[in-house]
Amino acid sequence: MIAGAELAAWLRDGTAQARSLAAVEACARRWSRQPLMTEIERALAALPERSAAAVLDVARNFMDKSDEVASMMSELMASSRADPFFRPPFHPMSSEIHSGLLLFHNPDLSIALGVSGVDLLAAKGGPRGPASINFSGITTMFRYLKAGEATLSFWEAPPITDDFVAGRAGTCRCTGRRKIADGEEIVIDGRYQSFTIEHAASDMLYFQAMARTGAAPLAAEYDSETLAFIGASSTDEASSRVQMMVSLLRMMEREDALPLIVESLASPHFYTRWHIMRELLAMDAEAGLEPLRRMAADDPHPEVRAAAQQTLELFFDGADEAGPEPVQGDMQCRA
Repeated sequence: MIAGAELAAWLRDGTAQARSLAAVEACARRWSRQPLMTEIERALAALPERSAAAVLDVARNFMDKSDEVASMMSELMASSRADPFFRPPFHPMSSEIHSGLLLFHNPDLSIALGVSGVDLLAAKGGPRGPASINFSGITTMFRYLKAGEATLSFWEAPPITDDFVAGRAGTCRCTGRRKIADGEEIVIDGRYQSFTIEHAASDMLYFQAMARTGAAPLAAEYDSETLAFIGASSTDEASSRVQMMVSLLRMMEREDALPLIVESLASPHFYTRWHIMRELLAMDAEAGLEPLRRMAADDPHPEVRAAAQQTLELFFDGADEAGPEPVQGDMQCRA
């Protein structure tokens, strides 16, 4: 934020605010019609198959037109110099070690232009290195426009699949480390591959393309010292929203939504099904008993079946005599 008299004057001036907003909207319209953007939409729509490799080939064609992207960045910088309150019409992305702009997004593909700052990398790593190694569950391609003389270590773990069980997640292992060069491209299958940045001499500038086609249901996290599994989180935005909305309905005591909640138990994601079942039982145990019995008998995921059977035995006085054997693991999953 720009502090001081300039900001105060802008906040008092409705005309100036409208001018800044108009510039942002004009820029957004201009770039939505730019061939760089329209061509990628057409290319994705024309794909005969929606594999991660095919989607990343489309992203690669976008990245090859770096001169057009550079022209876009130059225009954004010129607009920012002309009006300090101009905001680029691209969603900002940030984490502990990088910042950037989301240049393109649809359900199959996201492309960002990012910077990993050497100071942020040093602060994140510290004397003992990163705290965890993350497997995103998504196939991601990086093209390093400026590699910053960075050294990366590469990691693998047991593949994250639809029948993932925490107790069988095993450990991850380092498969090698090397310095990367300007212009280099790496593809990471986040279902079983990851990397960490061990060292960089300067800031890193890169394209990042994420192909969600064929993504794993979960992202997994491993401890960087013990290499043991720590936890998992959802890779599916829709499932995360369903979990949130079902919890909200339960907290609001919206019993009229019970049929909708029962219907949502058909989610393809095992962690979502169990979250919904917990909320259903908390709202109305009687209404949830029959779906719980079906889950204990038929759910395709072993942890869900085991958790449902144990719930029957603990809270419904042995409502079912037989069920699956307990499966070691933790059913909780951060949405």
